[in-house]
Amino acid sequence: MKKLENILVVLEPHSEEQPALTRAAYLAEAAGASLHLFMCAYDAAIGIASFLTGGQQESFVQTVVDGSGVMIDRLSQSYRDSGLAVTREVVWDRHPAEAILKACEAGNFDLVVKRARHHYRADAIFNHTDWNLMRYCPHPILLVRDGQWDEVGQVLAAVDAAPQSEKKRQLNRAVLEEASYLASTLAFELHLVSAYPAPPLYAPVSTAIQAQDNYRSKMSAMVTGHLTELAAEFDIGPHATHAVEGPVDWVISEVSQQLVAEFVVMGNSSREGLAGISIGSTAEATLDAINTNVLIVRETHAD
Repeated sequence: MKKLENILVVLEPHSEEQPALTRAAYLAEAAGASLHLFMCAYDAAIGIASFLTGGQQESFVQTVVDGSGVMIDRLSQSYRDSGLAVTREVVWDRHPAEAILKACEAGNFDLVVKRARHHYRADAIFNHTDWNLMRYCPHPILLVRDGQWDEVGQVLAAVDAAPQSEKKRQLNRAVLEEASYLASTLAFELHLVSAYPAPPLYAPVSTAIQAQDNYRSKMSAMVTGHLTELAAEFDIGPHATHAVEGPVDWVISEVSQQLVAEFVVMGNSSREGLAGISIGSTAEATLDAINTNVLIVRETHAD
């Protein structure tokens, strides 16, 4: 993000605990940004009540929307008192992800902040809000966990150290730019991580051990070399550069836990057609594997 000026905060209805608001306010104070508080207020008890007349249903809906607005004002009053610029928006929509995406398109935001929720892909392949936002949100999205942030911490940027396309290289750069800005804004230490695969399972029997050793050493050297170049460009020291063999989601989770990182910043490639709705992508698997705040930077396409 070039500069953090306007943050869209997704609030949860009927909840006094709003970690997304707490985290977004922390960032806004550090960056001098404003907050736009968004809530999708929908009650199925009203939405499916076909026995209500049009006027009666509208009255019920307006009552819920107005009550949600009062709730937002109460939750945000202390931040307004501290000098933060805060606006709010409440909509009635049974599809939260679609409502949030509409708000993103309508406003000029630099970041979307939402509370992360564990999900079960078999049950939520088409309708889980986090899943849809990771796929389609046009802005970087920060999915936050419960708990407090430390005032001194680490930001871990996860990249592909062996990109095979220009799009992947651009995504690497976008991830590092976002992570670098976040680290500098909060005065956190920036770390860089990349995973690389283990040797192939199958090799000629007579040379299997040697082939695996050669593969491992050459792969490690290639990834470390690429990672070192990226690290130098963003002024990241050798102690903060991590090239680790293993599955991507496991590696990122392991390194983030070792560092006790406050943030993991990673890219998510947008895809079309069937590939676009596939489950088990790196970003989605990693979101479930780690227990920290995740900033998702979506791949962009030239117009």
